[in-house]
Amino acid sequence: MSYNWKPAPIDGPAPIDALTYTRLSSATFPVTDEAWWSAMIELEETSIAAFEQLVAQAFPQELLVPAAYDLGDRAALKHRQFVAIFARKPLLSVLNRKDNGFGVVNVHLGMVTPEAWLNFAAMPGEDTVEEVGPGTVLTGLIDDGLGIAHELFRTGPETTRVAYCAVLPSPPQEGDTETTQGRVLNAKQIDSYLKEFTWSDLLDEDLFYSQTGQVEMAEGKFSPVSLRRSHGTHVMGLSAGYAQGADVTSRPIICAVLPPRVVEDTSGISLLPSLCLALQMLSKRASRYRVGGKAVPFVLNFSYGNFSGPHDGTDEVSRLFEQFLSADPQQKRWMTLPAGNGNLARAHGVLRFGEDLPEEAELFLRVLPDDNTASHVEFWMPYSKAVTPPDYVSLTVTPPFGAESLTVDAREGQKQVLCDSQGRVVATLMYTFEPAPTARGVITLAIEPTASLKQGQALAPSGRWKIRAKPKEIYPDQQVEVWIRRDQTLPGYRPGGRQSFFDNGDYQRFGPFGRPLPVDPVDDISPVRRSGTLSGFADGSSPMVIAAFTRQSHEVSDYSAAGPLTVTPMSPSPFRSGPDAVAEADQSPVVWGVLSAGSRCGSYVRLNGTSVAAPRVARLASDHIADCDDPARGWLMQAVNTARFELYPGTDKDRIGQGGIDIPVDWNVGP
Repeated sequence: MSYNWKPAPIDGPAPIDALTYTRLSSATFPVTDEAWWSAMIELEETSIAAFEQLVAQAFPQELLVPAAYDLGDRAALKHRQFVAIFARKPLLSVLNRKDNGFGVVNVHLGMVTPEAWLNFAAMPGEDTVEEVGPGTVLTGLIDDGLGIAHELFRTGPETTRVAYCAVLPSPPQEGDTETTQGRVLNAKQIDSYLKEFTWSDLLDEDLFYSQTGQVEMAEGKFSPVSLRRSHGTHVMGLSAGYAQGADVTSRPIICAVLPPRVVEDTSGISLLPSLCLALQMLSKRASRYRVGGKAVPFVLNFSYGNFSGPHDGTDEVSRLFEQFLSADPQQKRWMTLPAGNGNLARAHGVLRFGEDLPEEAELFLRVLPDDNTASHVEFWMPYSKAVTPPDYVSLTVTPPFGAESLTVDAREGQKQVLCDSQGRVVATLMYTFEPAPTARGVITLAIEPTASLKQGQALAPSGRWKIRAKPKEIYPDQQVEVWIRRDQTLPGYRPGGRQSFFDNGDYQRFGPFGRPLPVDPVDDISPVRRSGTLSGFADGSSPMVIAAFTRQSHEVSDYSAAGPLTVTPMSPSPFRSGPDAVAEADQSPVVWGVLSAGSRCGSYVRLNGTSVAAPRVARLASDHIADCDDPARGWLMQAVNTARFELYPGTDKDRIGQGGIDIPVDWNVGP
């Protein structure tokens, strides 16, 4: 099959987000105008109520703002705020245009949501106060597949520690008037299920999870909690599970279950709308708890990451976390995040130009066969405060079995599409500008799947794609940062996505003894880099970002991502150059991972990665947050300095932060 590039004019005003634009205009997976999408928007100098009113005039019956936003939230006028919404395609297409007239400056598209799964009758509820005992600290989690019935999350055989659980991947309950998406479980409801489905001291867990809305085999509804192990249960066991010496009565758990669909497909379906809604629901719930009229401290763990984004602390995820952490000034909130596992993924590149460097730079992208999800590569330009940023570089792309594209410059309106012999679009190369505070242009290469179970779908060619960059208005001290969006199917899900990677011949993968090199060689000339691979979710100034170490060798795990971030005048303070600390994520180079809860009662399984290092720090933080006057990262610095753990000699702090922190978890089956 032959492939050819051709110019493609952008319909209407320039789009805000390239990924949203390509998904809404995709002919490969078309969606009707009547379908509802989840989305996260960013409003500037516009309240939610004013936004709703403007939309109602132009697009009646096209918008649904979740009931998790109460009347006070809707009336509040802020400089900028992120809001989770549900909307239809015609409205979203307009919101994704610059100068849309609705106060929207950013749009991120989630997934198509069946109308039957949305509760249009839900209304904002009243904020009620819940008095708890002295010394109470809330522990929170947002993840997928949460096995809330596990013994580690109980105070007794038929009583739970889970005070609140928002199950987003579930149709609304009949008669529910407060929840727009999914369903909400409180401790009383969970206790009633534990009691009802326990016979001879054994809980029928399949029946329990079907009643709580997580598993429904008859409808083909998949949830990781139906498997032997699930990421969410394992992480919650580490962060909040019962262990020897734990005071379970003072550690209530509030959590949210993400839809498996947004976790399964990490390439094009943005996690942000579901994450934004989950944060809002947990934020409102956490604010209810009081001890003598004072707010209860709250520690939240979110063990997810991504490779893409500007990596300068100004991205939407980092600012969304800052919005959550400061939402209730009366409540002390800390957050732990993983550093990421992309150190050896070959998903980051740096393009530099100057007198001692080649006149042009080349990257070779290996797109794998049998990839059922789209692949995306982002080329982030340097920061610019100019109204019209400089035209820094130009790009051309040559696919396997195809001709080189026409030039796409770093300026508005630039777009090329790759078509197969039948005229179907299989790849798009286009420029957009990310507005302040990022204030950086980005050229995005979006490649359609290389395989599909649907007949007649346009498929992109697998193989080695050549990307050629030429300098234009760029100085020797400036560089273009390149990231491949995460595309690998996560453990426990059906095979679908396969991670693309850079395949330059000058990249040194192995050392002299055949072991993968965890850091870039000193004399490395390859544009593909291990440095700067810190997760795109972990760039903010407030959360504690945790890397991974191996207990037996006391070395940073090879996969654990590194800094530094990209420094711009808009980067928040205090600026981070990498993770804050390292915690255990592997027992030894042979015995990978650490033990924590399996999906079923009494089971323990192993998982590794920085995702299991972060919740260990969350566990320790919950013991100290109430008595600490320092911010979270300040407390962690002191905890590292006083821990009996040596710094790794010769290891760059861009990988270890302030050093290691040893947090043993002595498991017990329950109180």
